Order: sequence, then structure tokens, then C-alpha cells
Amino acid sequence: MSNLFDYITKYGNFSFEDKKFNDIDNLVFCSISYANFSKKCKTNEVYSISEIGKEYLAHNKYEDVKKLGIPQDEAYRVLTRIIDEKRYKDLKLRNYTYKISDNMQFCAFIIEVTKKLNYLCFEGTDEVLSGWIEDGMLSYTFPVPSQIEAVKYVNKHVKLFGPKYIVGGHSKGGNLALVSSMYMRKYKSGKVIKVYSNDGPGLRDNEYYSNEYLNIKSKYIHIVPFCSVVGMMLKSDKEVVVKSSKKNIIGHALTTWGVVDDKLDLGELSVKSIRLRKSLEIWLHEHSDEDKERVFKAVFDALKKSDVTTFPNVGKIRNLFKIIHNMGEIDKSTKRILLDFIAYVFVSVKGIKKIDED
Repeated sequence: MSNLFDYITKYGNFSFEDKKFNDIDNLVFCSISYANFSKKCKTNEVYSISEIGKEYLAHNKYEDVKKLGIPQDEAYRVLTRIIDEKRYKDLKLRNYTYKISDNMQFCAFIIEVTKKLNYLCFEGTDEVLSGWIEDGMLSYTFPVPSQIEAVKYVNKHVKLFGPKYIVGGHSKGGNLALVSSMYMRKYKSGKVIKVYSNDGPGLRDNEYYSNEYLNIKSKYIHIVPFCSVVGMMLKSDKEVVVKSSKKNIIGHALTTWGVVDDKLDLGELSVKSIRLRKSLEIWLHEHSDEDKERVFKAVFDALKKSDVTTFPNVGKIRNLFKIIHNMGEIDKSTKRILLDFIAYVFVSVKGIKKIDED
């Protein structure tokens, strides 16, 4: 199956004047968002993709980067492929912003594609624990801190006069692209012509049925792999389903998505993903925001007590739910809700609806 690397090989020598921006360029830009440029980039300065990419590669060893997770691994490999390609190397990257706190992980930048078009990109969840805390918060509160930052970012950097904008992101970054476009100042909203969420979570009911979502729905493109997990979270529609060379959560990785020439290799949503969406809808409907907050707070408190501050790989936390189940300080009702969540998210896709607590 061909992927974005094959696209780069075939079209890397075409400028954006010769060949217009398309869905695959969107994947390329979102891939490199996971490369942490914060040591080099300053918000008020402008860098070429070649300059910032070579700087990053020179100061980061692949062996170290790949330990951080699949997105960082992808970012490194994509950067090595585009920094000398005519299509990407001279593109200007500006307004780079990276913020981290106890309850927020946020990164965004703008790429000047042509004189008439900019791509505004939001990074998804990286290896930092606070980003994963926010992912859990999406189910029970709005707005979360990174969503507030995203709205501030577009309102500050999208100018009334000048180029049009495409706003996009992968995973949580896709949700930030959607929410920031929904709540940007109305007099600037016409500057955004497309909004890409690449396997990003959807919206809670209140936001999904709002006028803000209705106003940008025609611009919204929600791309999900056939085996989507993250993209099935919360309420969404209008999916563009793409084939992937990997199944289950690994199919979340952008470099696994199928590409045919300069287009996505389209497919159909798997039965597992359809079941997962239905199961999540049931679980979210059955539990209050307070219940959801208790569950996710219990999970992340347990991680903090274990001195887990990053998610370098899933393998190191695969026994997390078992640990929580056996922790005496978690009250019985919270434990019950947590077990329900495990059942709905992980077990129901196999046709089992509940796990009964001993």
C-alpha cells in the first residue's frame, strides 16, 4: 500500500504553484507538528522548513526520538524526506508556539504555502502527561485549556487582510482545529476555507448541535482510518474513511494511511470502529460529567503517584487499569464506572457489553 512517503517521492519536485495543495500535503504538515521545535523557534521569527528541519535533525538522534512514541517517530522520518524537496524546503514556518503546564499541552504554527494560502496546524497529544489529561477532559468539560489557547491563537494570527487559511491537526490537534474555527471571531471566519481533523475526537452534544458548528460544517473534513479509535470519540459526522496498512490503534498513525497517486485511498469503516462508536455513545450518555471527571481523575492521579510524567509507549502502562482496580483508595462507585469504561471501549468491540466487578 502506498503512503505519504510515496507521494513525497513522486511530487516532491513540484512547487505548490505547479501542483495545488491537497489532502496528502495536509497529512505531511500534521506529521511534522510532533517534532518539538521549541528550543529553536521563537514566536515572532520566520524559518524555512529546511532550516528548522535540519536544525532539529542535527540535535536529535532518531534512536532517542522514536522512544517518545509513534507520532514523534513519524515526524522525524517525514522531516528527513522533505527538507531537501522543492515542494517543501523553502516554505516558511512562523508563529511557532509551544506551551506546557500541569493541565495543558499546546503547540501550533503556520506554514506559508503560497502567497494566497496558509496552513495553520495544531499538534496532537505528544508524550507529555498533561496532554493526555486534556484528552480525558474533552468528554466532560468544555472548553479545555488547549481549546482556549487554540481560539486565542487563531484570533491573534489569522489576519483580516492577506491569504486564506486551511486549519488542521491530527488527533487532539484535529479537535483544536475544529473548535478554534468554530469560535474564531466572526469577521475573520471567512478567511478559513477548510478545516481538517485527521482522526481527531469529535464534540460533546452541546457543541455538536450548536450554531457555531453548523456555521463551519461545510468546511469541515474529518478523515479517519478504517480502524479508527480516537476519531470515534465524542460526536462527529462527515467522515472520509481511508485505508490503513495497520489495524487498531496503530492505524491512527498518519504514515500508515493509504495514498493513491495524490489522493487518499478510500475505504469503509470497520465493524469494530462502528461498534466502538456506539459503545462510547452509550457510556457517555449513561454517566454524568461528574462521573466521567472522577474516572479520569482517578486514572491520572494513579499515574502521577507512580511518577509517570510522559507516555513514551503504551507498553509501560498496559497494566494501569488492573492497578487501579486493585487500589483501595479508589471508592467502589468510581471503580465501577472505570470498569464500565474499560468494557465499553476495549471489550465491546468484540461483542461483550459489560464486565461485572467481583
